Amino acid sequence: MKDTKNTISLFRALGTVLVVLFASFPVFAQSSAKHHWNSPSEVVKKVRKTFSDLQSYKADFVIQTEANKKTVTKKGICYYKKGGKIKYEFSDPSGDEIVSDGKTLWIFIKRLNAAGKQDLTLNKSNKSGPIFSPMTEEGLSRIFRKYHYKFESIEQPQVSPKDNRKYFVLALEQREKIGGYETMTLYVDAETSFIKKAVASDGRGKTTTVEFSSLEANADIEDGKFNFRPDGNSKIVNNPLVSEE
Repeated sequence: MKDTKNTISLFRALGTVLVVLFASFPVFAQSSAKHHWNSPSEVVKKVRKTFSDLQSYKADFVIQTEANKKTVTKKGICYYKKGGKIKYEFSDPSGDEIVSDGKTLWIFIKRLNAAGKQDLTLNKSNKSGPIFSPMTEEGLSRIFRKYHYKFESIEQPQVSPKDNRKYFVLALEQREKIGGYETMTLYVDAETSFIKKAVASDGRGKTTTVEFSSLEANADIEDGKFNFRPDGNSKIVNNPLVSEE
């Protein structure tokens, strides 16, 4: 019983990271023409429009979580295809996966040989609030409905000393304090509308940072990439991201 609870806790920990992942979905403009944006709502409108036009993509990702003076880094390759199909294929920790065909979300933890099977059609919430239809147009829209957003500072876009590119920096805060990540900061590339980085913090001092790179837009990805079949020895936990109530 204790092992089951610990496993569910790990699935839910990854579930809260999903909130950041679909908020920071790599989105980009089809044109590199200059834009004269002067309000955060215009930036958000462009982000949503360009993501709506996106058919598929492939990108490298790095997830860094800081809590209790401890830092954990995960990385790998992510895939997306319109219709809610997503896959996060981890190289570190090797073998871990987050996979969805748009109807069912699987979270596989290799070291435990355990798979969380989450029905995305359930009308329920986890402790971080509604997370279903993750990494979709609906999921991205939900983030901007659930969070107040504004520019982080008056001067926008900002020049990053890391890569010397210009970014619109959006500060998001939960409209209702329902747990999970209370604040987020999104870094939107001013030229491409690509959300390069997202930083999210909860009320207990935990911070998660997600960064994307090497984006391949409208990549040719087979639907089979988003299928997940655990082996016969894997432990299956049904709907680990929702409360039993």
